[in-house]
Amino acid sequence: MTFKLLIVDDESTMRKGIAEFMNWNSIDCEVAGTASDGLEAIAFLREQDADIIITDIKMPEADGLDVAKYVYENCPEKKVILLTGYADFEYAKTAIQYNVSAFILKPTNKKELFEAVQTAMNQLVTSKRHSSIAREKEAFLKEQFLQKITDQPYQPSFQDKLKEFGISLCCYYVAAFRLVPFNDDINSLKKIIIDEKKNAYCYRYNNLILVIYFHSDQEKILQNLHEIEAITRILDSREISAGISRFHNTPATFRQAVSEAIQALTLNFYTENNIALFSEELTEEYDLTAENSLDLFQFENLLLDWQFQEAETLLMNLFAKFKRNFVNAQDVKNICAQIFYICSRITIKKELDTLSADYLNTIRSAGDIFALEQTVTEMFHTLKLCLCDNAGAQGQLTERAMRYIEENLAADLSLEQIADHLHISSSHLSRTFKKTADISLTDYINQVRINKAKELLLGTDVYIYAISEMVGYHDATYFSSIFKKLTGISPSEYRNP
Repeated sequence: MTFKLLIVDDESTMRKGIAEFMNWNSIDCEVAGTASDGLEAIAFLREQDADIIITDIKMPEADGLDVAKYVYENCPEKKVILLTGYADFEYAKTAIQYNVSAFILKPTNKKELFEAVQTAMNQLVTSKRHSSIAREKEAFLKEQFLQKITDQPYQPSFQDKLKEFGISLCCYYVAAFRLVPFNDDINSLKKIIIDEKKNAYCYRYNNLILVIYFHSDQEKILQNLHEIEAITRILDSREISAGISRFHNTPATFRQAVSEAIQALTLNFYTENNIALFSEELTEEYDLTAENSLDLFQFENLLLDWQFQEAETLLMNLFAKFKRNFVNAQDVKNICAQIFYICSRITIKKELDTLSADYLNTIRSAGDIFALEQTVTEMFHTLKLCLCDNAGAQGQLTERAMRYIEENLAADLSLEQIADHLHISSSHLSRTFKKTADISLTDYINQVRINKAKELLLGTDVYIYAISEMVGYHDATYFSSIFKKLTGISPSEYRNP
């Protein structure tokens, strides 16, 4: 890093000597400009940049203390070094008042001036580091708060926090983004959105990026989304999918806005467009929370990606939450009805026979949570069998490979080993798996292993190196590398966010 200097002195010989006859490059500095008095120095600082100002005190028009005062009041991140031939206590006291970095008596020497500049450089570096840490801390707290108001009903106390973070939810849309194909690695998408969003703020919500657009012009939002879409295609070689909520004008409906955006995002599986707008017709009977919408969104993604075990685990966890929190019976039935509609949409997408309406009738008339869970589980297994049968021999082969992988995660899995187990050639297995699952066998193995590792990290106290072994990685360092590649964070950060 090179620091820029401004040299200010009314004596041309002194000014030229400091600016031109000292080897500033040797301490990573360069002279950005010179000034013959305080007014000229202030004018320079208004138009151009300088990190450190070396100025004489006694000058006509405006003196060095005037320059120090200007810097203190307008650009306190800069540092001032005062040169004077007067050992006057009042000067020193005023210099301290304006947070001057150094007060040097003339005649000075090269060594003393270099030391004063290097001290100012260290102060600047420390200040920038502290500012960076403070910004990172504020960004983290802001993201945590936004995730909180996404998941929890609105409380009046939220208003104070919104004001503290400078967030005004009086005129906004929410957009939900995901990458296609869907996976956990969304850091690149978040960076693109941060660089390209206009009058907006974005944060991560599970495996989605949520963006709050602080204005009412939907056309401008659509234009911004199309720009992000084009840049992602170029820089990341992937597509994006996005859903946009209705317009909202109160923080009390923020959670609803997020839910609408995620529900709109689901529509992109069944349209040619990558961007969908929320419609009242989507959830005429239902009032889903953002958390509910995200669970349903993930369930649909898992089914479409043939990750049946993970989809079934999600259903089990969903019903566990219902039982643990004693969720209102009608709300539970509404969510289960949404699961029926998701399964039905998938059968339409795959051109299969639609699920029997008896499932929906049984859901609506269920007398208790256990009967409801049994119905939804049966419906899930019916859909799973339909999908597997429809995929034919290739799909069955992929399903068998997936089952073998899930049952042998701790083993040294390889393409050849799995092919031998299935009694086919490794090249045939590789081509078939990629074609039917839309992911390479190696990537799928890593994905399943990391998903299992995530469960163990949050659900157990087992050491990370032991979890690495349990999911088939015998080198903990390599495990951490793969984990961070797929999730964006290390295993320890995932366990202790």
